[in-house]
Amino acid sequence: MTLIQSASSAKSAAKVLWFHKFMSSWELIVDGAIDGGRNMAIDAALLDEVEGSREVQTIVRFYGWRRPTISLGRNQKIENAVDAEYCLANGIDIVHRPTGGRAVLHDDELTYAVISNDSSRFGETIYGNYKRVSEALCLGYNRLGVPAVLAPDTRKTGLSSNGADPPCFLSPSRYELMAGGRKIVGSAQRRVRRSFLQHGSMPITCNREVLARATRLTDGSSLEQEMAGVAEFLPERPTLQQLTGAFIRSFQEYFSVEFQVRDSGFVIRTRPHLDTDAIKKPL
Repeated sequence: MTLIQSASSAKSAAKVLWFHKFMSSWELIVDGAIDGGRNMAIDAALLDEVEGSREVQTIVRFYGWRRPTISLGRNQKIENAVDAEYCLANGIDIVHRPTGGRAVLHDDELTYAVISNDSSRFGETIYGNYKRVSEALCLGYNRLGVPAVLAPDTRKTGLSSNGADPPCFLSPSRYELMAGGRKIVGSAQRRVRRSFLQHGSMPITCNREVLARATRLTDGSSLEQEMAGVAEFLPERPTLQQLTGAFIRSFQEYFSVEFQVRDSGFVIRTRPHLDTDAIKKPL
């Protein structure tokens, strides 16, 4: 090895040492398609884990859904939010999230979850958390070629004429992601004493007709104007692997972190009391 090669190797090694010394390490979970009750139970268990941790901890999870599923905010009543008979007849599961918000149809999408007790990274308010997470996601969308921006304000929508709760994607909340004036990510959050869970639906395509029928929306045409899937902004439909990779990189770049991969099965194995029936509601 020449003197120049030796110096170059030493310089590379120093960069690696610097990276591990100054870059934070977060945990990454990438799950495939799982049933809705278990998905929500895992997110809830991860929040319990992070809240009980004595260390600063952040977990980022990406996952899919085994069957079409409507998730409701933790305080929503089924009878006010969905047509349960329609869902049952069409093979659509119904679950309650551990977070707030309104009805979301999970089908052709990638879902993210961020669980953290690190206020130095995310702030100590709901909007602070939303903004930081959305900025990282926005970077990923932009790198894919999607003209995503953060919604500047919350736009509230009243009850339908039949008294039903409107679905989540009918209007954006402050700092949620928009593209072409339409909502492309629907997020919800729960804050506890030291930690927060934020998760959200990132549709690839949107089945607006099914969403309208499932939520008893009297004017389904409004969904055409208000929501969109990422495939509508790209020349080719992205794969789940492409989307997941893009968002992993955007979190790493935006927050200057490295990821340690872990298995969500660890959550289940170490928490035998994990009860999906406590979250899944009967029709």
